Amino acid sequence: MMVDQAAEAVMAAFKDGIVRQSVRLRLDMVCPPNRVTEAGMEALLNDALPMAEAFTKGLQAPGGAALKEVRVSRFDAVGTSSGDVGTLLYRVTDDAKQDAAVIFLGGRKFVLQDPSFEFTNGMKERLVVMLNAEDAATSFRIENKGTEVSVGGNFGGDVKILKRFCNQFKEETYYIRLLLLSDWPVLIFRAYPNPWVVYLESLDGDVVRLLQGSRKPLAEEIAQEISKYESEMGITTADKIAKVQQQSAE
Repeated sequence: MMVDQAAEAVMAAFKDGIVRQSVRLRLDMVCPPNRVTEAGMEALLNDALPMAEAFTKGLQAPGGAALKEVRVSRFDAVGTSSGDVGTLLYRVTDDAKQDAAVIFLGGRKFVLQDPSFEFTNGMKERLVVMLNAEDAATSFRIENKGTEVSVGGNFGGDVKILKRFCNQFKEETYYIRLLLLSDWPVLIFRAYPNPWVVYLESLDGDVVRLLQGSRKPLAEEIAQEISKYESEMGITTADKIAKVQQQSAE
């Protein structure tokens, strides 16, 4: 469901002429966070690669060239100091002009290498998707526009490179993330061309739409909306603690 939905969003955007896109899937559905902590990024790659392959296969344009194969190759070797396990999935079709590339778990280390710029430029008008860059070992967020890199790196040049890359892949056509914020389970979601939506799970277990907008909301903005929600509903810290204790007991 999620993978199919993501592929549909990507192809809708591609039809609108957006050839560089960013996507985030919920990798925790196939690899729990504690497994990554205990076994490292290699475990995440092994568990999530089938999902990434299924997503890549799903990037089929209506009436487009038939899929021949998906070639998988690592561009960050195991044992690097960064821990990156970046992997390229290349979608080969009967028409080379309709080939597509998915860069899975590619972090800052990948972006700052000269070959990355050469590769994306070489793809020209073909589709290129950055998949789960937020989950890479050297992760970065599109909205931060390169600020994850030290200002002094490469005499400040690294910031410019990552910022340029973020601008190139600024369209986050599919994004789903579940997190705990202000002690509330919160889901951030977007599927192109629809707006960004943030959902919250109420104390009764109901799903509440917390906010909606044309851009990706910041954590501070979500926290402010949660505060408003708590005030309007008269929810206290004790209420939230009781809910957590109830869930723990179940």
